[in-house]
Amino acid sequence: MKRACDSCISRKVRCDGAQPCRSCLSSSKKIDCTYLKPARKRGPKSRRISRVLATAVNARWATNDELDVVDASQNVESESDAVGARFLDPTTVVDSSTHGEVSWDITNLPANSMTACVSSMALETIIHEYRSKSYSVWPVVKAEGLLERVQDGGNDPGTYCLATALCAATMAQLDLPPIEQDSNIVDGAVLAGECIRVREQSHYREHLDLRSVLASFFLHVYHAKVNKRNSALIFIQEAISCARLLRLDCDEIMSEVASDVVDNEGILFLLLWVSERGYAMHLGLSPSYADIVKLPDASAISDNVHVQGLLELARLFVAFAQCIASNSSYPFTDKLVTTEDFLHGLSMQRDQAAFVRLADYHITKEWMRTIIWQQALSLGLLSSTSYNALMTFTFPSYVGRDLLSSLKDYNAEDLLPLGRDQLLKCFEVANSLADTLLCNPAVSADSRFRLGPLEFLHGLYQKLSPFLEQDPILDSILRQKTAEALLRAPSRLWTLDIESTHAGVMDDKEGKSRPVNLSFNMPIH
Repeated sequence: MKRACDSCISRKVRCDGAQPCRSCLSSSKKIDCTYLKPARKRGPKSRRISRVLATAVNARWATNDELDVVDASQNVESESDAVGARFLDPTTVVDSSTHGEVSWDITNLPANSMTACVSSMALETIIHEYRSKSYSVWPVVKAEGLLERVQDGGNDPGTYCLATALCAATMAQLDLPPIEQDSNIVDGAVLAGECIRVREQSHYREHLDLRSVLASFFLHVYHAKVNKRNSALIFIQEAISCARLLRLDCDEIMSEVASDVVDNEGILFLLLWVSERGYAMHLGLSPSYADIVKLPDASAISDNVHVQGLLELARLFVAFAQCIASNSSYPFTDKLVTTEDFLHGLSMQRDQAAFVRLADYHITKEWMRTIIWQQALSLGLLSSTSYNALMTFTFPSYVGRDLLSSLKDYNAEDLLPLGRDQLLKCFEVANSLADTLLCNPAVSADSRFRLGPLEFLHGLYQKLSPFLEQDPILDSILRQKTAEALLRAPSRLWTLDIESTHAGVMDDKEGKSRPVNLSFNMPIH
């Protein structure tokens, strides 16, 4: 086999192998055609140092793999006595006796995860805020028991993760200011990140208990408040999955389920189910748990107002899900009307729930009525001559009036613990009313109202404005629509029957002027 000459190799040209070759002879420069360089192996060339480095890296990987296998085998042997009994029955994922708390020590974790980054003092401060303001919204954590665990400072990753997740959600919901800790700042993002770090390093998925479920739930609450929708949806679905692995969705609640930091275990799955349903509806998605939950008997669970309030809220979601998912032979129009009538007829008395839960209930009910109306609108079922209020364009006015009436005794601080979820629900009600007024100006001139739809829209915006300040996108949308609707509408002043001698002022018998008292009455649905 002929080989190329040294000159052709360096110039990377074809060589005929002659001596001298044609390429060298035809070159414009005088070139010596030699064959002095030794022949090298064909194919890609690699530097020797690269081969040495690759050999070293491969050797290091092999060593690490061997160490991992040894560590894994040791961990399996050390944990087999503690958790092996849970898997004796291959048809059972988790035994009910382990629902409360699984005993596992943080000292068994890697060295870099043993040190808690958040001080117990910071956690205690936020837990006190949860106990005083947010327990009525999430009545599933025993604040006193959690405080004792945090103050003890034990090596318990399950409780530590629950505490950090709860504090992250509480700080976000209540808009608490960051806490200074050793020249560092502790806020919701730090707490959520710390919870996720310790959970992953402690392999929490293999040590599921009620605290694991609640940690996932509170991480959902935090990410929903900061509008990280994908993460929020994943965490609530994880909480649902963990609860199902623990058999919390079963009809009977096992007496073995117990924990000194988890409260009202009987309604835990109910809280998860309601939360996922509501959040999935906001995103226009189907919930991961498609079944309609069976409501527990009110006499079988705690009789405190916080539990009863959550039970009544779940009753709204169950009624809504049953009517919408019904396979009855009724026409869809009748189904929508029946659902709205049923929801409108539901009510909750002040003595049945805490003050904040009562607002949550009313907001959710009016939001569901708005969703039903939007469904009728999308199907082209609305008519200005319909005998049923639901099937008319004025229906958002009734909903806005009812929502304002139910929230008249609440200020911004009262509604703060409800978080962004309730803001989105109220925004949906107000936005539907604004769209109706902009698309159908005749609605604003409805003679049945003394206080009309424009006043309801204005009132809703003022009620939401303290919360919209933290959400500039929603604030911009609703502010622009409200302003445009108010400017487009004709002045109501010219339609009032006012006897005046000049510009809204009447003379009294003494010849003095006094302002006219313009009073409006609330309409009746």
